[in-house]
Amino acid sequence: MEVYSSEWAENYERLANAGIPGREGLYRICQASFQSLPADASILIVGCGTGVETLQLAEALPNVSFVAVDPAQPMLDFCARQVEAQGFDQRVSLHAGTLDSLPSDALFDAATAILVSQHISEDADTEAFFQNIVRRLKPGGYLYSADLHIAAGQNREKMIALWQDQALMAGIETDVIEALLMRFESDLRVRDEETIINFLQKAGFVSTLKPFSSLLYGAWLSQRRER
Repeated sequence: MEVYSSEWAENYERLANAGIPGREGLYRICQASFQSLPADASILIVGCGTGVETLQLAEALPNVSFVAVDPAQPMLDFCARQVEAQGFDQRVSLHAGTLDSLPSDALFDAATAILVSQHISEDADTEAFFQNIVRRLKPGGYLYSADLHIAAGQNREKMIALWQDQALMAGIETDVIEALLMRFESDLRVRDEETIINFLQKAGFVSTLKPFSSLLYGAWLSQRRER
């Protein structure tokens, strides 16, 4: 199955739910993290994919507007259909492309980048990615990010092996798991937690919390410096 094809988009939710134990908590914590935002806030969704966080946040925050960006057109098309079906198209603006395709003067109260930076192979490019998000946040703005990682103090090989066993038990096909494991060795980065925290701090985020962790997946809530 070609990654980010229409077929992949249709199957993504099933695979993601099986691959991330407790995935519903990942998104529920995201909603909880943004409850203190102004009623008329704007949120940037980086790498919106099939639209899970966009849809859930739009429902939880009825006066908030969203700009959702994704470079994969099949994923964006899938997201667009869901947004329209749920009646959120007046508050959700979809953009095909990367962050650089957005107007540089647009500033947001918060942003999400869920399972995005793991797709950036080079560390220097990943640093630039988080710096680009910082530049698009208002002072004090929040970022809820999540990515593949090896938690601090954990054995990499054993964690990956445990993830593989639970993925099989959850119904992910053997060939799909094998393809993902091959990508772990190439373009899909399973970084150490310390490396991710360093990216966030160097970009200008402070007060980083880690409110979610499940095998190879973790989420961080960070805040841009006030000044």
